[in-house]
Order: sequence, then structure tokens, then C-alpha cells
Amino acid sequence: MKAVVKSVNWLAAAVLVVAVGMAWLQPIHFFGNPDWASPIVQLAMVLGLLVMTMAGRQVLKQLSSRQYRWLLIGLVGLIAIVQMLIATSFVDVARADPFFVRQQALLLARGSHHWQHYFMIYPNNVNFTLLVANLLKPLLKLTQTPWVLLNVIRFIWIDTGLISGLYLLNRWRYWQPGAVSFSLLWLVSVPVAAFGLFAYTDALVLPLVPDSLALLTLGLSLTGWRRWGVLIGDGLLVAVGVVMKTNLIVLWLTLVLMGIILWWQRQFSGRQMLGWLVSLVMTLGVMFAVMRTAQQQAGYTRQADAALPATSWIAMSLNPQSSGEYRHDDFARVNQMQTVAAKRQQTQQMIQQRLHQMGVTGTLVHLLKKMRVFWATGDFDSFKLTTQWIRAPRWYLNHQRQLQFWLVLMTQTIYLTMLVQAIVTLMRRREWAVTFVALAILGLTVFHVGLWEVEGRYALPLLPGLMLLSIVGGRELPVWHLNRVIRRQLTWLVVVLAAISVVSLWQTSQATRITDVVRGNQGNGRYVVSTVQKIRLGHAVTSPLAVSGKSNVLRLKPVATHERVTITLTRGAHVVKRWRGSANELTTLNYPLTAAGNLRLAIKNTGQTPVRYGVMAANYSPLTGRVTAKQHAYLQVVIKQQFIKPHALTTGAASLAVVGCVALATILSLGRLRPETE
Repeated sequence: MKAVVKSVNWLAAAVLVVAVGMAWLQPIHFFGNPDWASPIVQLAMVLGLLVMTMAGRQVLKQLSSRQYRWLLIGLVGLIAIVQMLIATSFVDVARADPFFVRQQALLLARGSHHWQHYFMIYPNNVNFTLLVANLLKPLLKLTQTPWVLLNVIRFIWIDTGLISGLYLLNRWRYWQPGAVSFSLLWLVSVPVAAFGLFAYTDALVLPLVPDSLALLTLGLSLTGWRRWGVLIGDGLLVAVGVVMKTNLIVLWLTLVLMGIILWWQRQFSGRQMLGWLVSLVMTLGVMFAVMRTAQQQAGYTRQADAALPATSWIAMSLNPQSSGEYRHDDFARVNQMQTVAAKRQQTQQMIQQRLHQMGVTGTLVHLLKKMRVFWATGDFDSFKLTTQWIRAPRWYLNHQRQLQFWLVLMTQTIYLTMLVQAIVTLMRRREWAVTFVALAILGLTVFHVGLWEVEGRYALPLLPGLMLLSIVGGRELPVWHLNRVIRRQLTWLVVVLAAISVVSLWQTSQATRITDVVRGNQGNGRYVVSTVQKIRLGHAVTSPLAVSGKSNVLRLKPVATHERVTITLTRGAHVVKRWRGSANELTTLNYPLTAAGNLRLAIKNTGQTPVRYGVMAANYSPLTGRVTAKQHAYLQVVIKQQFIKPHALTTGAASLAVVGCVALATILSLGRLRPETE
């Protein structure tokens, strides 16, 4: 068993070694991410951060217990303040799956038992929708705009991972400097902030790995009924994760395997191990039974012929054109089949065709591409999740691409540093807690890279575990004691790398030209089932538009028709522009540059038959977030500012300032790494 534990840890370390190579040399380019900095810049940033963390650990170790305690209290307080500011400043409209969840939850909270057809196709989201509905019921009695309160609730839940991490570091006797290091990582983590705003299951599962590990650690320190109370609570927690998000079955299996490992390490007797395994099965069964009853009480009845079979996700994962990511054409190809048998047959044919087409070598290459999607980006898709906001600071909306460029660089640097230090932990430590995280890493990787559809956000539950492994790995690294000559040489190396980085970042900014900026967007109503509104002859629809900055382009989504319409755009009492023509032709509309503010769009049917436009039909406004008693339609529209002269992604001054700060911090850190006798 000792060899098995060692092999598990080393195999997880090998996965992270591959992840380091991909994250450094081949990060994913997807919608929402600006251009990446060059590998030489990324390497320089990682080396600088490693030096800073090494010096930082030495400083933290030298603090008195009282000083350290107050520093930690201040840091945790800062986390709470920052998260509160984020929760109140940003409110997500919710798009794609989260939109259907939010809309259905509102209906259920109001007492409706009617379910949208979406949930017949995707029954996996029913349980989470019931959870959101039960949260909304009391909140709607307090306010008709409950989304900020839901943001706060999500952050509170996510921060259980912070509490669990601090508890584990204390139990591992690495409180100082580990607690401050972990809290600092939590504070600057872009995924933690972004998923606190994302109205979907990812925030629910984010803290489950440290929470489960902390409960297991606590349970083993107790005896009698208290031990079994905590251990059963751990099983229930993971069972909740499984019924909300299927891929968390990996964490449940991790607990099963940990029972066997703990029995081998004599922390469980044979009878206790058997009781542990039985309790895991029972708690999972209880949760499924509870949720099945809740579904029935909410009026949900599964329609087997409408639901996508599990094999559809396997077929989608084998699509070489998308590296195993979600593809709408794959979904449509299966969804158009009328019966469950036909759907299964269709997916089986797709699986066989794709495996035959790729062959053994092609399949291995495809799995590497999926591995890249799963592991190569440290933001875990957080920059492409939210493109529509009910509320967001205007400075953020107007400079989103520039801000994301620097946030991506920061996030990827921290991610690579965490991976490097986590590898050290996995290769040197043999404690069962390290193996717990290793099993979770291997399980989720095998599940999504080897079997299922893959996205970067599916690796999110591993983030807190990587943070913990990284902090432990920092303790395993040798402490540098550099003499004056070596420090001087390294200082010159820092200066050279900084100069190269400034030039490289400036070149990247010049190579990436921004031709337009989105000032407003309402794209709901196109995912899974298209939603349209009919405008009868002589009638008109109006829609308010919130515009974050200057704009001069408007895009609409009419259903193909040659009927004539009159479209009027106004700002207050002033008509910005009026267009007349067929709906087909009036899709991209140019108008004089108009200042930020609230605009109003009116579309009047002047033809002979009804015309249809894409809309979002919802019981809440995408502009104000206010919940409405009746369902209203909101036009699908994109508002942009197109530049006559394209703008650079960032400036040379910004590049110089960022690199200069990092270089200065690195040089100062090198100064701390002197021998004690010097």
C-alpha cells in the first residue's frame, strides 16, 4: 500500500508537470481572454514571484505570535471587505444555463410548478434550481432585486474553503507562515472573486475539497459518536455536491479510497472502515432520495425521450474540432432525435465514427488537447463566463480588455507558481492528506480528459487543494542564503529580464489592436431554444438600452424576413437616428457617436405580415435586475463603439510600470536572502 500511495502522488505530480508545460507554453486562447504575454515574460514573472515568496516566508517567520495574529486578522478582514465590494458592485445578468436556472427558480419561488422544456433536456440542473428557488423565497420577501444578497451568500459559502484551509494548516503545524500565505492567495485569486458572482453550480463545488478534507481530519481526531457525527457530515456534504454537480462523484470515490488507505495506516479498524464505506453509500442514497422527493413536490417529471443521454457528452468530448469542449451543433444533432433510443443510437454512431476517424494516434493527440483545455489556464474560464451585467462599474466595462490582459498575466503567474510548488509537495510528502488531494486531481483529470466533455471551469474544485499543496511545497524548497556577489549577479539578471519583458509586452500591446468595444449587450434567448417576439402589422416594441460609454453601432437579431420596419433610436427626447427598410437588411445599424447613458430603441412593423425578433423572455429585467410579476420580453441587442483608429491593448508606460514594480520587489526580496552572518 505504501508503494501505491507513492505512485498516486507521483502520478498526480506528473499530471501537474504536464500542466506546467501547457500553462507556460500553450495557454488556451478563447473568447474573453486578451492576448497572452510571451513565455519569456511569463517565466520572468514566475521566477520573480518564487523569489518574493521565499523572502516573504522568512519575514513572516520572524514576526512575533502577536504580530502574526494581527496581520492575519487584518488580511481576513480585508478579504471580507473586498468580497463585499465586489458582491455589491457586480451583478451578473446570467446567460446560457444560469439564465434558465435563474428564470425557473423565480417561477418556483412564486409557486409555479410549470417547468421549462430546457429541464427536460438537461435534468442534471434540476436539483440546483430547487436550491436556488428555496434561497429566493425568503429573499423575495425582503427585496425585488435579490441578486446582491445571492452574491453575498455565494461568497460566504466559498469562504468555507478559506476557513477549512486555515484549519488544515494549523493541524499540519504550518500556521506561521502558512495561514497568511493561504489568506493572501485567497485575496488575490481572480477565480474566487469571479465565481462568487457566477450564478451556477461552480461556486457551490469550489470549496468542497478543503471542506471535505477538513471534516475528515477533524473526525479522525475525535472518538465515539462525535467522530461518526463529523464523518457522516462529511459524507453528506460530498453527497450534496454529487447531486448538484455530477462530476463530484470523483470526490465521493476519493473518500471511499481514503477509507481503505486510512485502514491500511491503522487509523481505521476493519470494522470502522466498513462502517465508513456503508455510511458513504447511505448518505449518497439519502441525498438522491431527498432530491427526488423535492422534484416531485415541485412538479418536475422527467421526460426520458427529451433528455440527452450521458453518451451525448462522451460523443461531444470526442469532437476533434473543439478539443472536447461543448459544441452546439453536436447538441442539436442529438437533440433533434425524437426518442431516447434514437438519441442513444445517434451518440453511439458519433462515438464510433470519431474514434475510427482519429485512430489510436489521433485519439492520444486529442486527449492531450483536452488536457490543455482542462489544465492550461489558471483563471479556470473565469473571464469568459460573464459578458452581461445588470450592474458593473463603468470604468470596468469601458476598459475590460485592458484590465483582463493584466489580470490574466497575474493569474497565470500565480497559477504556475502554485503548480511548481505543488509538484514538490506531491513528490516529497506521503501524508494521507496529500494523497487525498492527489486522488482528487487524478479523478477529475481522468473524468474530464479521458471520458467527459471538458472546460477549464471543471477543474475549479482543485484550486483550493492546489493552494494548500503550494504552501506546503514552499516549506519543502531549500532556503537561499545568497552572498553579496551572487545577489549582485542575480540583480543584474532581474534587470535584463525586466528589460526584455517590457519590450515584449509593448510588442504584444502593439500587435493587438482593439477595433471596437462592447458598450451594451443582451444576448439571452439564443441558447438551446431560440426565443422570439412577434410584432404584428402596425404595432411596435420598445426596449430601453443601458450604454456604458460612447457608442455608434447597434446590432439586432431579426428572424429572416423581408417585411419592412421602422427602427428609431432615441436619447431622452432627441432622436439619434431613424432607419427604414426590411428587417433582414437592418441588422447592423450605424449612427452618430452618442454619449453614454440610457437609450431607447423602438421597432415598428410597417410591412404586410408579422415580423419576429430575438428576445429574452424573463421575470426579471436585465437592466435593473428587478423581479417582475409577469414575464417580459427584452430585445437581443449588441451596442458597440467602433474606432476609426484602432487602439492598442495597453501602453508602453503601463508595461514599464508593472514590470518595474515586479522587478523592484524581486530585487528587494533578493536583499532579504542574505546569510545570517553577513
